[in-house]
Amino acid sequence: MRPMRIFVNDDRHVMTKHSAVYPTQEELTAVQNMVSHTERALKAVSDWINEQEKGSGEQPEPPPETMETAAEEENKEGSEPKTTEHLTRTLRGVMRVGLVAKGLLLKGDLDLELVLLCKEKPTTGLLEKVADNLGVQLATITEDKYEIIQSISEAAIIIKNTKEPPLTLTIHLTSPVVREEMEKMLAGGMEG
Repeated sequence: MRPMRIFVNDDRHVMTKHSAVYPTQEELTAVQNMVSHTERALKAVSDWINEQEKGSGEQPEPPPETMETAAEEENKEGSEPKTTEHLTRTLRGVMRVGLVAKGLLLKGDLDLELVLLCKEKPTTGLLEKVADNLGVQLATITEDKYEIIQSISEAAIIIKNTKEPPLTLTIHLTSPVVREEMEKMLAGGMEG
């Protein structure tokens, strides 16, 4: 059996290593704020697009429901089924992915990712509409300044903050339709 003194040294060694790789409180707060602000802004963008579509008569008048973030969906697990509104919204939900979703951020991990689920396959027009209104919504939600860049080739919106630590949040637009098309294409390729 090892003497107690060695365990204390092991503990100290582990704590030193942990503090070397764990993000600072400043980094954690900046990440949480940026993700939270963006999720709230995307919710507002979804509501704005939904109101525009209702106004132009593109959709029937369903009862109001909101776009949900992954955290809200987790809280509602096992609760009442979704109304038809959730199925007719252009922007259906936002999910944290990668290191942010798993809580595995390490010191220096300053590239964050979200996925924005759309009803239909995302178009250039939708990406531009979301990106343009996202800036307006972020300005109403927070005083923090963000630079918003459209990356049409990646079907993504990139948000960069203007203060320290320098964070980059990439919002990937996608839809279940994209996966279904890929599955059909792969199934067709394997049969032939």
